[in-house]
Amino acid sequence: MIEVRVTRPRRREFLPDVYRPGVISLSRILWGSLGGGLLLSLIAILAGSCGIGVLYPPLAATCFINATCAYLRVARPKSVIVGHFIATVGGLLGVHAGEWALGGTSLAVPAKLGLAVLLASALMQILDADHPPAAATAAIPAILPLPAPDLLLPLHMAWGGVLAVVFSVAWNRIWFECPAPDESGRRTWFRLGMDKPDIAGAGTCVLASVLMCAKPWSEGLYAAGLAFMLAGLAVLSLHHFFSVKLVRADAAERPGSAGGCAGPAAEGTGPD
Repeated sequence: MIEVRVTRPRRREFLPDVYRPGVISLSRILWGSLGGGLLLSLIAILAGSCGIGVLYPPLAATCFINATCAYLRVARPKSVIVGHFIATVGGLLGVHAGEWALGGTSLAVPAKLGLAVLLASALMQILDADHPPAAATAAIPAILPLPAPDLLLPLHMAWGGVLAVVFSVAWNRIWFECPAPDESGRRTWFRLGMDKPDIAGAGTCVLASVLMCAKPWSEGLYAAGLAFMLAGLAVLSLHHFFSVKLVRADAAERPGSAGGCAGPAAEGTGPD
């Protein structure tokens, strides 16, 4: 049953059990909707003034999630920043692969769209950066002109993701802890509910975004920002591989094993 809460904005209305999908809350409607629109407007203003081309439709979806569904894992900084970056890479690879395979035919656009989302989805999962709006980031290069060269667009989308994260953190912290801590509730640097490599990588990306904003005045600072963005993305994207837990099917999980499901030989062994 859907719960409807018509109460004035207060801290109770921003706790995880009510500030989420499935609860129609006056506080969430007012604060989340205003936040989502304001976040995208700020990104558009900065992108226009700094000359950094980004794709607005997927960033609009990111702003909505970060403002109204901030407790979801897909709204965490790594998912947003790495998700948009790697989805752009996957999307561009899919577009070029589709053009190579079926360019000039009626199946070219469907092939580009399918390959773009396929590759982006796989890469986001491999890098533990699932972010649904980034699927749109991957698909758009197949059908629309791009606001930046292929080699720069992934870094520009990471820049847009960083702005979405920074603005949403500032907006949401008025009422609740943001980024929301994960299930463990563990705190690390600066009392943030994030792993230390995530904080280091996200911090580097924030610094990179500031340097990239200097593009109208200094190409050198902009280039330095691109380099720092790559470094921050590398930390965010790859650190989990150094503490990975590898799970393989063991004898107990194989069909017909002693610990698995009973096979035909095991039938009729119970009492008559």
